[in-house]
Amino acid sequence: MDKESRFRALFNGNFRQLARYARHRGLNVEEADDLIANTFEVAWRRFESVPDGDEAVLWLYGIAFNQLRNLRRSNRRQTRLAARIVPAASMPDSPELSDIPIEKIKAALRLLSFDDREVILLVAGEGLSADEVGVVLGCGATTARSRLHRARRRLAIILEETVKVQQPRPLGHVPNEDGETTEVSG
Repeated sequence: MDKESRFRALFNGNFRQLARYARHRGLNVEEADDLIANTFEVAWRRFESVPDGDEAVLWLYGIAFNQLRNLRRSNRRQTRLAARIVPAASMPDSPELSDIPIEKIKAALRLLSFDDREVILLVAGEGLSADEVGVVLGCGATTARSRLHRARRRLAIILEETVKVQQPRPLGHVPNEDGETTEVSG
């Protein structure tokens, strides 16, 4: 039997166990699929190391365990990055963004263009200044600051639309339908 046929047999014989492993770890469908795919990718690269018989599934569990640790480490890094992005994205006229769930921030970042996302991630994720971003992008510091400003504004707009932040009612005197002012309290 050739390598590809043996690998198919390994995959078909152990896929369900790895899928159950991923489900029992509380992973969503995408994360579980990635975990299984990454596990079998490592298995393909290290196919000569796969033990025979019932030991194979245990070997795959070991790889899946390491892949799960990598996934969790990556999620923690993304959470910390998103926590740094929120202050970087905040604009003086934007709503309070610190209450936005991390998944909303990730989704908003995905909606940005590659260039906007990269500028924000260079500042918030890598801790670069706008001047340093200019060096990375091959433009002047003024251009980099302008790009960063526009990217932050776009992110704030996307977050506002995504979260549908409820604006507080105004306090003080506001005009009513008749044009007269009435006092409004929170």
